Parts: sequence; C-alpha cells; structure tokens
Amino acid sequence: MKIIKFIASFLLVLGILALMVWAVIRANDQTCTDISILIHAPKNPELLTKSDVSDILKQHHTELEGKKIKEIDPAEIHKILAKENYIKSVEKVHFSGSKLQIEVTLYDVLLEVNTKAGEKFLLDVNGIYLPYSPKTGNDVITATGYIPHTFRKKETITSGNNELYQLFTVASLIKADPFYADLFHKIDINDKQEITLKPSHGNIPVLFGSIQDAGNKLKTLKYMYEEVLPYMSENKYVQLDVRFKNRIVAKKNKS
Repeated sequence: MKIIKFIASFLLVLGILALMVWAVIRANDQTCTDISILIHAPKNPELLTKSDVSDILKQHHTELEGKKIKEIDPAEIHKILAKENYIKSVEKVHFSGSKLQIEVTLYDVLLEVNTKAGEKFLLDVNGIYLPYSPKTGNDVITATGYIPHTFRKKETITSGNNELYQLFTVASLIKADPFYADLFHKIDINDKQEITLKPSHGNIPVLFGSIQDAGNKLKTLKYMYEEVLPYMSENKYVQLDVRFKNRIVAKKNKS
C-alpha cells in the first residue's frame, strides 16, 4: 500500500514538473506583444522619457516587439539601461505573460553648473556628476560665475572650500525649503567666493556671501520676504545683503 502511495505521489510530482516545463516552453515560444516602461522621476520627469528608453534599446539593436520571448534577454536589457547616464537604478526587467515590464529610477538633479571655461554639467542631490542635458526642467537651479573647478564622471562632490562645494551647499539648502525652492532658480559666485541669489520673480538680487551660517541667513531672509517686502513698493529696494550675522542691509533705489 505504501509503495502504491509513493508511486502515485512520484507520478503526481512528475506530472507537475512536466506541466511546468511545457508552460515555460510554450511561454518562450510566445511573441512579445507589448512593452511597459515605468520611470520614477518625480523631480525631473523630462530628463529621460519612455521614448528615450525605447530609443536607447534600439540604438543597441535590441528590437523587442514582435520577437519571441526566448530571443529576448532581460539581463542584457538590464545591463544596457544600467549604463545610461541619467538612470540611477534599474528596478526590474521581466516578462508578465507576453508583456515585457521595465522599471527604472532616475537621478534627482539639483544643480546645472556653468563653469568659467564654458563647461556645462549637472549635479544630483547627492553631489554626483551627470553630463549636461537641456531637459532638466525648471526646478533645477542654475549656477554661474567664477567656477574654475571641473568635475568628472563618477566623481562625487565632497566637503571642501572650493566654489563648487559652496554652490552645491547653498543649492541644497534652497531645495530643502519649498519657499526658497520656488523663489531662487539661479545662483552666482564671484572670484572671492561670494554668492548672489537671483530670484525667479522680482528683481532684487540677494548678496549671500559664503556658506558660513547659511541656515540662519536664509531664516533672516525669509522674514524679510514675508513680513517686510509685501508692505513696500515694488521698486523700493534694488538689493538685499545678508552677509552679516542676523542682519539684512537693504539697498534703496535712488531713482
């Protein structure tokens, strides 16, 4: 009796394995009918679009739709996309039925840097170098001025006293506060490492100075914007200066 039960169980397992093998073979003989591309990029959705991802695969002669599933290598697709400049990570590349699902996450760009020598590149929120792209969107801060420092791919910005680190630090503080993120989209630095913030609306530049005591400078500046400027005529001041601790110097318009 025990032998019969054993044989029955063995045949059942064998049958299940046979069905699984048959299902895999049948699936591999199916044709890829659709491609689903999901891109996680809440801050810079235009940096790399679904169309861009499709074009990248085509450039590598990776035609997908219409090909048999067994002729498509998800690992190769993963490898190709992982090398793309603006893709931070490839979350998945796999088939669901006859549909190929691709999911990637992009870098979150913080700063567009324009160096003194005319070089352009990007920095993400963690200070990682990215090549320049004109498709970063309006939320990215533009840095200009005396920036002699150059940056290279795969380099990550570290603490230091150079112009680039100063700009990155101020840009990070601006982005951390929705009030300033909406107000300042341009920053400039001179050869004395003094930073000027340029508002996206209004015409009153802010002399910010160095990153020393930067947090308190921004708090003091917010008070000026919220409690003072709304009650002044639009052209009363031509410049705000927060370089001095707990103090704002407002330069009046002489005209």
